[in-house]
Amino acid sequence: MARGDDVTPTGRASTSPAEGCHDCGEPLNADDRFCEACGMPSDLVVAAPRKPEGARQACADCGAEAVDADGYCGACGLRQPHGRERVELTVTRDGTVSAHPAPDGSAAGISDRGLRRSRNEDALALACLALPQPVPAPGGQLAARGSMPQGKTPTERLVCAVVCDGVASAPGSEEAARIAADTGIATLVRRLSLGADPENATRAAVTRSARAVAGLPGSDHNSPACTYVSLVVGADTVTVGWVGDSRAYWLPTATTSTNPSATSGTPAARRNADEAEVAGPGVLLTLDDSWAVRMVASGELTEDAAFADPRAYLLTGWLGADVASVEPHVTTFEPGCPGLAVACSDGLWNHLPEPDALAAAVWEEPDGDPLGAARRLVRAALDAGGHDNVTVALIPYPPASASASASASASASAHRPPRPPTDPAREPLS
Repeated sequence: MARGDDVTPTGRASTSPAEGCHDCGEPLNADDRFCEACGMPSDLVVAAPRKPEGARQACADCGAEAVDADGYCGACGLRQPHGRERVELTVTRDGTVSAHPAPDGSAAGISDRGLRRSRNEDALALACLALPQPVPAPGGQLAARGSMPQGKTPTERLVCAVVCDGVASAPGSEEAARIAADTGIATLVRRLSLGADPENATRAAVTRSARAVAGLPGSDHNSPACTYVSLVVGADTVTVGWVGDSRAYWLPTATTSTNPSATSGTPAARRNADEAEVAGPGVLLTLDDSWAVRMVASGELTEDAAFADPRAYLLTGWLGADVASVEPHVTTFEPGCPGLAVACSDGLWNHLPEPDALAAAVWEEPDGDPLGAARRLVRAALDAGGHDNVTVALIPYPPASASASASASASASAHRPPRPPTDPAREPLS
């Protein structure tokens, strides 16, 4: 979930790697890389908000570190949300978790209650792993990724995010979303650390999350339920898994080139003279589990007719005990240039459904700060009405601390077109 309490994806109180295992709580030494009790890598970084002692809170709207003891921003006057109403997270390049903007951020996310809902039923979790890459072992086989002694090179940075959206019409869906996000991120990092490829790890994470949500108390026909979408971003690929209508997008990086002839005049004129250039179009990476999509896929209705129907956005797939079976949709995308992988709930994409609309908000200030970009997206959704909870996670590609060879590879591919997602499972859930 978007961590409003200081807990790990397993729900336990958060500790530093030198104090205890994030998964089982077993004591660890500062130089331990794996927990001897459960095998969890101790260099796992899971996002939980932590502020340096004495640091002033940053305003949720303007970003100024000017929030007073009464909860009001001294710069813009906004009363700050509390608890799970709004949570902001950044995982920096060195693995430090922060609630403040960071130029070297490797991931960021925000979950906001919105303007109409009485509570936040979305959930968000982030994780960052630095794992040794497989190397040839005796006999020509590859050593399992994550099994090499500390200090071995090269390493691979994997950044993960999970976004879940509780189904408002079902009781207990806030807990369902939180459990699904916690279970999903924990399963992703465990499987990836043991050498699983991102697609298999993603399928396992969705399956385990579905099982966890199905185990929550509730009636057979009205049990806790949520949607699910996850990202695993590595040096070469972006892997997406989902069930329901939470979405993932690819937004290529926008660069700004200033017109040298427009170096004078008003600030507004100079800003207008700057032309944002986007390296190719954005891409929607997921396909909603919805009634309209099912009707179009089956050939029963045209796209225009299906989406004009009042039932268009009814869910046909979700996590919950009242689902007969869950078939995760999993797809892998190979970007052709640097950019952002985005996962979000429908509270964002209902207002900004097209990749171009998301990109316009993200690259309004091409500052390279994922948390700043997430703030602009949430602000755009709130300005458009904020009818639902709004949650978004952004991961820059390639990962901020990817090895030099991976960065060189991304740079060399900057002018080739991206490889589209592999064809995901299109069968709607029964």
